[in-house]
Amino acid sequence: MQIHQDRAEKLENWLNSIIETKFKITAISGDASFRRYFRVNTGEQSLIAVDAPPATENTSLFVQLSRALQAREIAASKVIACDLQNGFMLQADIGNLHLADVINQANYQTHYQNLFPLINKFQQLNQEQDLNLANYNEAMLTTEGQIFLEWYVKRHLDFQHTEAFLTLYKKLESIITKAFTCQPQRVIHRDFHCKNIMLDTAQSPPYTLIDFQGAVHGPITYDLVSLLRDCYLVWPVDAVTQLSELYRAQYHPQISTENWQYWFDLTGLQRHLKCLGIFCRLYYRDNKADYLKYLPNVLSYCLQVCQRYPQLREFAHWLETHSIKNEITTNAK
Repeated sequence: MQIHQDRAEKLENWLNSIIETKFKITAISGDASFRRYFRVNTGEQSLIAVDAPPATENTSLFVQLSRALQAREIAASKVIACDLQNGFMLQADIGNLHLADVINQANYQTHYQNLFPLINKFQQLNQEQDLNLANYNEAMLTTEGQIFLEWYVKRHLDFQHTEAFLTLYKKLESIITKAFTCQPQRVIHRDFHCKNIMLDTAQSPPYTLIDFQGAVHGPITYDLVSLLRDCYLVWPVDAVTQLSELYRAQYHPQISTENWQYWFDLTGLQRHLKCLGIFCRLYYRDNKADYLKYLPNVLSYCLQVCQRYPQLREFAHWLETHSIKNEITTNAK
C-alpha cells in the first residue's frame, strides 16, 4: 500500500536524523493493531523501530508508561527516542522469544506463578504517576460490546440484531457491567497474554512486557484472566481455577474466594466476547485470517462461564444455537 511506503520512507528519514552511523533496516512484522515493527542493525547494536500511526495508536501514552515502568524497575519495552507527531519510536531490542514460543503443558503453571508478581507490580502504578489513564467504565464497555455485536454476531454469524436478541444482550451487558464496577480498580495492562510477554534468559526474572499502550484503570482480575484464559492457549479448567485462587490468596486475601471467582469469570467473559469481535474484524476488515483459528478457544471460554451461572444460561443457549458449529470446542473441559 502506498500509505505504508510513504510512512516507511518517513520512518527511515527520521532514523537517519537520530542514528549517526549507517544502519540496515528490516521489517519484522505487524501485529493485531496498525503498528509495524522493524529491526535496525548498526553493526554494533540492534534496535527496534516502531511505526505507530497517530490516527490509531497512542504513542504518547506508550512512552509515558514505558518510563513509569522503568522507574519502578518493571522490565518493559524501553523507548530510546520518539517522534510523537509522526508516531515513530526507537526501542531497545529485546529479541524474538515470546512466552508463546516456550510455554507448554509441563511448564505453564511455573511460568504463570512466576508472572504473578509482575501482574501485581504493574497494578501498583497509581494515579500519582500522572498517566491520565482512561477508566474502564460503562461507556468503554458499551463500545467494546459493539465490536462483538457488529463483527461477530452481525458479520461473522450473519445474524440480524432482533429485538429479542438485543434484550437478551442488554441483560448480559448489565450483569457484566456490575461485575466490572464492583471490583477494586487498578492500573491494568489490558492485553496480558503469551504474545505480549518477551523472554530474555539473561535476566531474572526473564519476562519483559510489551504492547502496554492500552492500559487503563480497570477491574483487578482483568490481567489475571487475560493470562490464565489466554485466547491463544487452553489449559485444564481445574488448573486455571487453582492458579486464580493461588493469586487471590497471595495478593488479595481479603476478597472471598466466591467473589473472586465470579469477578474472574465475568471479566473473562467480557474480554472474550470482545475478542470474538476483534478476531473477526481482523479477518473481514484487515485481511488477517490467522486469528480465525482461535475462535474455538474464545467461544469455549464464553460458554464455560455462561453455562456456570443460571442468569447467563439463556445467553449460553443463544451462543450454542447460533455460533458456527466447528467453532465450539471442548478441549478446555
